[in-house]
Amino acid sequence: MGELSGKVAIVMGASTPGGMGEATARRLAREGAKVVVSGLGREHLETVAKEIGGSAFEANITVEAEVKALVDHTVETFGGLHVAANLAGLSDRCPIREFTEEHLLKMTKINYFGTVWFVKQVAERIVDYGAIVTISSLSAHDPLSGITAYAAAKRAADRFVQAAALEYRDKRLRINAIIPSTNDTNMLRKGIEEYGYDFDTFTKPFIELTPLGRLSRPEDIAGMVFMMMRDEFFETGQIWNYSGGNSLMGHPRTLA
Repeated sequence: MGELSGKVAIVMGASTPGGMGEATARRLAREGAKVVVSGLGREHLETVAKEIGGSAFEANITVEAEVKALVDHTVETFGGLHVAANLAGLSDRCPIREFTEEHLLKMTKINYFGTVWFVKQVAERIVDYGAIVTISSLSAHDPLSGITAYAAAKRAADRFVQAAALEYRDKRLRINAIIPSTNDTNMLRKGIEEYGYDFDTFTKPFIELTPLGRLSRPEDIAGMVFMMMRDEFFETGQIWNYSGGNSLMGHPRTLA
């Protein structure tokens, strides 16, 4: 039996093939949890749910009513909710001189409002002593040009995570966030290609600034999420660096 046997989990952001959300859903299922996968993209969600013996529920994290419906579905389907992870996010490159209200609102709704709605709705229904994990970004703490609106929204979400840990202390909830660095996902590779970069050339300076010598992988983040959901994980309101040491050296200044 896995360490999460008998527990019910939500993983938001699991609809992208090869992403952190999918990897997390698969890891939690291997540890025995009943997992509800969510995000935008019903076909892949249903594929993942079938493969891990879970349930799929498509929801837009920027719409609070849909997040509430996701939580309701989880409780009605599996009889409760013990742990939850939000790995949804989107980073559109846009230099400050080209900022528009549309860009700022898009980054804020997904990366800040989404975190707020997810944590709020989950915290209201999750069992006492439950665990909620969200994903931050190293760019929220170490400047990187071109994704300022995304980074600012993630930094705001980090402060919200800390406040939520305080406000839900009567339930003894463990609400924390992870700061990954560049993570080798299919979405990253696609984005680098769309912006006209060679993947190896783009990522080389990141790897050189990572003491453990490689980019993090979706499975690395999934492992950290699982660790933070274990019963003996005794912390809340913290924003944890998990980047192979990249947080010690920061982003390549050649991109600043």
